[in-house]
Amino acid sequence: MLNINMEDVIGVINTCMSQLILLGVLLGLCLAVVIAMAVVKSIKKSQRFLIRWNAVLAMILSIVIVANLICFGPMSNLISLAMTPTAVVSDETHAEAAQIMEQVAAEGFVLLENEDNVLPITHTNKVNLFGWVSTSPLYAGGGSGGINNLFDKVSLIQGLENSGFEVNQDLVKFYTDFNSKRAEMSIESQSWSLPEPPADTYPAELLENAKNFSDIALVVLARASSEGHNDLPMNVSEVGYDNNSPNYDDFPAGEHYLQLSQTERNMVELVCANFDKVIVLYNGANPFELGFVEEYPQIKGAVWCAGPGNVGFNALGRILNGEVNPSGHIPDTFLYDWTQAPWWNNAAKVNYTNLLDMTVDGMNAGKPQKYSPSFVNYVDGIYEGYKFYETAYDIGMAGFDYDSVVQYPFGYGLSYTSFDRTMSMTSTAREITVSVNVTNTGSVAGKDVVGVYFNPPYTEGGIEKSTVNLIEFGKTGLLEPGQSETLRSCIHKRIKRW
Repeated sequence: MLNINMEDVIGVINTCMSQLILLGVLLGLCLAVVIAMAVVKSIKKSQRFLIRWNAVLAMILSIVIVANLICFGPMSNLISLAMTPTAVVSDETHAEAAQIMEQVAAEGFVLLENEDNVLPITHTNKVNLFGWVSTSPLYAGGGSGGINNLFDKVSLIQGLENSGFEVNQDLVKFYTDFNSKRAEMSIESQSWSLPEPPADTYPAELLENAKNFSDIALVVLARASSEGHNDLPMNVSEVGYDNNSPNYDDFPAGEHYLQLSQTERNMVELVCANFDKVIVLYNGANPFELGFVEEYPQIKGAVWCAGPGNVGFNALGRILNGEVNPSGHIPDTFLYDWTQAPWWNNAAKVNYTNLLDMTVDGMNAGKPQKYSPSFVNYVDGIYEGYKFYETAYDIGMAGFDYDSVVQYPFGYGLSYTSFDRTMSMTSTAREITVSVNVTNTGSVAGKDVVGVYFNPPYTEGGIEKSTVNLIEFGKTGLLEPGQSETLRSCIHKRIKRW
């Protein structure tokens, strides 16, 4: 049976509305002539016959002309797509695309912590995966940021196994039996529930066997969201979610989505009580409150693996075993406490009072939500993200302690090797050229990222400017130990804009 989406039909009609109005006017005029010839007797019958049939021909011609205008105008792309034979992606193209996607993930994942050189894992090929997310990870976002099911996905477990690791299958079964399917995340549906077995449900035998299996514990956490919904909940208790235990709330009133739930916190404490080498894997697109990694001395490492796509978890496995040296750097700022961020305290969502009739139902998980057309006034001005924190530090803003606010600054990222950078500048009347020579001073090959920042002149009472502004960045090629590469940036055009 043909399945017709009425929203798509309405969308097509709206696209062709001007042509349809023109057609209606033309048909109306022609029809008026036909009717007039039927009632007017002062004109000879033969003439009325001729005029009437000319009007009918004009109606037909109008339909043909307008149909052509529609087909070669607003409907041309849709018709072309419908008439084009279905393309088939060859195995060679698929393999090449997968290789590129894996490389993007390998160079995008960020090493956040690596105390005592816990990474890469070279003394064993056996690892324990803790956290329900380990069996149901995130591959992408939702809506336009999602991926389809046309191609197979490499799971986190498969990615590790493909890199030579052996994963504790008893833990895999424990999490799969708890909940084998992730809730839908799409434009139509968004669940804020975070399935996680309560700490008191872990059998003692399971933990004992895990310690005997490997001394490495990987704790996996994730956060998901999709377009079509309000911003991530600043108070999860208001939007509705399913608790994992009747004995406590995962998110007491006032707690937000980008912090540990109580069940996750309990799980982290349980793992740290049983293992001395704990590595946190954060699988999510949004910066997360990761201050807890500093609270437990057992947590030695942390990796941010956001948006791996279909095959990106292969890259994670290669990073963990040392085959790939991580070279990703964060494109945002990680804070210890999001509630202290300027935007948290400055922004407020306001519904349009004259558009309440357009309110629609939101997700059905937990408490049903209503969404109305709204807007948010962000009053941070030019001080978005890192520009606020770096400027506040530079001017010595009263009551601001950079180190207690910012955990991982913009552009932060660790490597398995070390680099030395030397900078030089040359200038002419028209341009300034910045050259940065990067040398690998460590013992393994790696890539480094260099960012060029501009500190514009500021005149009291003049146009306000932030202290630090990124204007260019680049990454070296793979540098062997002792090898150097020079990155250059010509920045005259960008400076002129200031």
